[in-house]
Amino acid sequence: MTTARPSTRPLASAVTALAGAGLWWLLESSGSDRLAALAAGLVLAVAAMVGTGRLGLGLLSPPMLYLAVLAMFHLGMALPWALGLYSGPFPMWFATLRLAPALALVALAMCAYLAGMLWGARPAPRQATVHANPLLFGCGVGIYLAGCAMFFAGLESFGAMRFFDASYAETYRLAAQFDPRLFGTSFTMVPIGLYLAAAGFPRRWLLGVILLAAIWVTGIFYLGFRGFAMIPALVVLAVLSERGYRAPVWLNLALAALALAAIPVVRAVRDQGARDRSWEVGKIHPLAGMVEMGGSLRPLVHTLAYLEVEPRRWGRTYWRSLTTVWPNLARRWEGGRYLPLDQLPPNHWLTAQAEPGAYRQYGGLGFSAVAEPYMNFGLAGVMGYFFGLGAILARAAARRAARPVRLAAWAVVLGPLLWTTRNSFEIFFRPAVWGLLIVAMVWLLSGILRSRREAAWAC
Repeated sequence: MTTARPSTRPLASAVTALAGAGLWWLLESSGSDRLAALAAGLVLAVAAMVGTGRLGLGLLSPPMLYLAVLAMFHLGMALPWALGLYSGPFPMWFATLRLAPALALVALAMCAYLAGMLWGARPAPRQATVHANPLLFGCGVGIYLAGCAMFFAGLESFGAMRFFDASYAETYRLAAQFDPRLFGTSFTMVPIGLYLAAAGFPRRWLLGVILLAAIWVTGIFYLGFRGFAMIPALVVLAVLSERGYRAPVWLNLALAALALAAIPVVRAVRDQGARDRSWEVGKIHPLAGMVEMGGSLRPLVHTLAYLEVEPRRWGRTYWRSLTTVWPNLARRWEGGRYLPLDQLPPNHWLTAQAEPGAYRQYGGLGFSAVAEPYMNFGLAGVMGYFFGLGAILARAAARRAARPVRLAAWAVVLGPLLWTTRNSFEIFFRPAVWGLLIVAMVWLLSGILRSRREAAWAC
């Protein structure tokens, strides 16, 4: 990694942050949706070039991976439209609502993120040899299998075959009406198991780890849970890259193109039952997958409008997210209690107002990593959040995770963090905290076993 000299980093960071604030003001004042989309795309290009060039960050490093996912979910629809690369059809909200304020805020967030990366970047040591950890690998495989067992046991609570006959939207209704705990927990445990296995596997088990990841990713993707497939796949690729197992560029590009092509196909067929799907979906635009993912700009557009008449949350959404860490261990499942609108988690708060019909059917619109800090602290919250996040992730990239346990800890936090790009922090703390607890337990157990081996040799 090559970085600017330490004496110039604070200046470059400050200039970038001030430029971001000025750009936000200009775009907000202009009110042009197309100009705002193009400006946000330009900021993305500059951040990508500085990150991969000046800072020497790999495409699968934590800061660049987060930037890519954030941009895909917030600019995937607006940028192709602004460049004239995609002419529709577009959803009603995109065609009728003002987009410039939201896109200006996305540009500000990425400028603050780049400023944070410039502040936090450090020269990285040479790539150290990453050792295997058979205990970590074994625990990861065990957790993966336990998670798969929870998934199928959860299906039984829905009536098993009823789940496979249901459309994608109906699966959420089933999960709300029946006991969803095992089913939901499987989406936490399986990725944790994959991350531990990828961080610790001995060399001869490389294909086994790839196969485990492929089984989960393709199976969940087929059922319509595209985000739950994409995020673990990206993190596993990042962990393999950190361990030195890097695929050729052409293969990465082919996998990305295949995923983007498959997204709209699954979208077109997931309203049918999994057992009766027809894959004849007709001609699909090459950018349709990217455009569909870019629909996560919608929560930000609505949030800006609703907060014109509603008060800030002043950190309450983050604080309440911490209460989700401890799982519901009641013997019998009881649905969630009634909450007033201003106490709902951000994604429920948004859906209840923007799509009340979907909300009554237990559907959701997700949320936005840009919207939540704005919802709590306004413009200062957006700048502070993304500056801090960019600095932390850039500093993490500079500390090579040569030890499997450290790499596993890095992965179990990165996965939920990537999820927050299109959701609220409600989905971050539980998988991150439990993932770190599991990694800590494996680390302690490794130390105990190592001490016993050394004592045995001493005798």
